[in-house]
Amino acid sequence: MKNIAFVSIGKESHYCANLLIKSIKKFNKIDKIIQISNQEDDKLQNVDFKVGYKFKNSTFMINRLESQIKTIEKFGPTIFLDSDMLVNCNLIELENKLSKYDLIFTKRRKNFYINDKFNNIYYPEFTNKTAYEVMPFNGGFLAVNNLLAIKELLDIYKSLPERFKYWYGDQVAQNKIFNLQKYKILVLDNKYNFNVKNINQFDKNICIFHFKGRFKVLIKPFFEKYLKEN
Repeated sequence: MKNIAFVSIGKESHYCANLLIKSIKKFNKIDKIIQISNQEDDKLQNVDFKVGYKFKNSTFMINRLESQIKTIEKFGPTIFLDSDMLVNCNLIELENKLSKYDLIFTKRRKNFYINDKFNNIYYPEFTNKTAYEVMPFNGGFLAVNNLLAIKELLDIYKSLPERFKYWYGDQVAQNKIFNLQKYKILVLDNKYNFNVKNINQFDKNICIFHFKGRFKVLIKPFFEKYLKEN
């Protein structure tokens, strides 16, 4: 297994990232585990390299994509995970798939109508739209084998209205580049991006568990119950 990278900003994210790193190492022999953080952030233990970037709260999602491009330029094909994920398998099969594709996305498990307001920001593009119509792919997981593809993904993102620079833009851009049918993009199911909402949702067939938002509090007890080395 070559490269796995994650963005980690702030104390809570670093705490989760340390558990992510332990889970990666439990199942995989990795050439490089890469931390992407602000310049002033310390390099975490058991990380091979740290990529520094200047993140801003107002443009965090677009900065994340820019920092991922910087990582690809330096290290080559990479699997990007969120810091609030845990790995539960050997990812060599995923790496083999990536060698045959430009990008890999994961699809949402359920379709639903999207709320067109978020943090007092109105998104008219989402009014009466379902997730599968406008952003069927989950954020948090992105595997990249083609630098030109991720650069075009960034260009698409930058062309979106300003409100998407704060939130949702990454997933909207993913849908747009997929619909272009210009690149070889593999779409995986939620086996590689499974949202955990209950401590008892462990499944040995899931490769990557994701602890989003208020469910981040589950990451430590989940890790200790199912993934901690004996």
